[in-house]
Amino acid sequence: MTTTDQYDLLIIGGGSAGLTAAGFAVKFGAKVAIVEKGRLGGDCTWTGCVPSKALLKAAKVAQQTRTGDRYGLPVTDEPIDLGRVMDWVGSVVVEVAVDETPESLGDDGIDVISGSATFVDPHTVDVDGRRLTRPAR
Repeated sequence: MTTTDQYDLLIIGGGSAGLTAAGFAVKFGAKVAIVEKGRLGGDCTWTGCVPSKALLKAAKVAQQTRTGDRYGLPVTDEPIDLGRVMDWVGSVVVEVAVDETPESLGDDGIDVISGSATFVDPHTVDVDGRRLTRPAR
């Protein structure tokens, strides 16, 4: 059986751009859904922006601990434990991803639909037998 749901805005892909667009749209009163076939957050959360920025922060702190003498602070030349650093980077990713779950997005008024979107016509998308369309105007 095929069900049909209507949305003012249907976003295909729950990466950083899709999540941002969905958040803005619901603030303006739109009924919004995101279709995502993988993990919400996309590359930015899981392999790009978030982990790389966390790793850069750790590197900056490590550098500062080696050059603190210019500020009158103690200096250390202790070796870096990359495993601990990567554990911290992973914890930062998890902290960000907690706000990108279907449940947390649902609490914000955004429906998350898992699957691959296929266009049926200019106004309708199919996701595993579920039809998503815009309201009649």
